[in-house]
Amino acid sequence: MSRTIAFACPSCGQAVEGPLAPAAGCAACGASTALPEATHLVETGAADVCPVCGSKDLYQQRDFNRRLGLGLAAIGLLTGPFTQWISTIAFVALDALLYLLVPLVSVCYACEAQQRGVDRSKVPPKFEIALHDVYRFGRRFPPRREAAVAGPRARLLLHEGRLERS
Repeated sequence: MSRTIAFACPSCGQAVEGPLAPAAGCAACGASTALPEATHLVETGAADVCPVCGSKDLYQQRDFNRRLGLGLAAIGLLTGPFTQWISTIAFVALDALLYLLVPLVSVCYACEAQQRGVDRSKVPPKFEIALHDVYRFGRRFPPRREAAVAGPRARLLLHEGRLERS
């Protein structure tokens, strides 16, 4: 599986998706974002640093559509009374099976950049709410702070009107 990256463009905030390379261009505004760690990440197969903002704080999650999972469970629950709850068990089992089969994705706490195609043996640890909150409440920032436009702290500042998007 090839390595890909998805992140918010530091210039306009629109989604940028594509192969993990030393630079990525935004289709919306044409800005190019340097990804200095990309070569190292592709060569090693690891996900130990965010190529967008340089943060070493990453976590793993399943690349699973949450709406699909909730939808399957909801259908199972809604049809349960008519099938003596067999459909509920079947849909929850299908949801669990799909969850186990989907690949892992590496996500940055600071800018929420997503790296796909990570070697399964080299994924970062699971999500930690305490580490998320450190970024959320502005107690830690990534090395390239200006590139972290989609992370929890940036969203809070945008909402409060203290961060301007150019």
